Amino acid sequence: MWFTENAWPPMLICALGAVVFFGIWNSDRRNLYLIMGLVSLAMIGVVYGVERAIVTDGEKLQIQVTQLCDQFRRREPAALDHFSVSAPELKTLCQGAMEMVEVGDDLRLTDFHTTFTNQNSRANVHFRANATISVMGFSGHHPFRCILGFQKEAGNWKIVDVQRLDPIKGEKIGVMDRR
Repeated sequence: MWFTENAWPPMLICALGAVVFFGIWNSDRRNLYLIMGLVSLAMIGVVYGVERAIVTDGEKLQIQVTQLCDQFRRREPAALDHFSVSAPELKTLCQGAMEMVEVGDDLRLTDFHTTFTNQNSRANVHFRANATISVMGFSGHHPFRCILGFQKEAGNWKIVDVQRLDPIKGEKIGVMDRR
């Protein structure tokens, strides 16, 4: 398991180390500091490569949310496979929404935050979505903020809860409320 979801902090630490070592080498001219500076630069590439190779559970869930949103946008029945059999009402809600809502190609997902509970058997993925949508004749740009609750079932993550949030205030609102 990788120690961070984001490779930038360790890469910046390595870059800072390289700057410090090169600065010390510039005033001292000892080969040890030059070598340490070069090693620090090489570590930036190593950290980047390792980060790309390791996919954490949080990243897998974010990928799954991205796939769900794209499948919803394209109205693919595969979007329904992301929901747990223990939450048939959510699957029905999603199916009805796919029939009523048309999402534009400008869909953009941001602000992902994943938290794990129950010994990593449950997770909540917070995200924001922005897109042009059309619903029953109304068309316009619409922000959306949501927390999807996932549960691990037979080795796969399935959605068991949906909490819609006010895009500005963050207060919980009904899934089908007009906003």
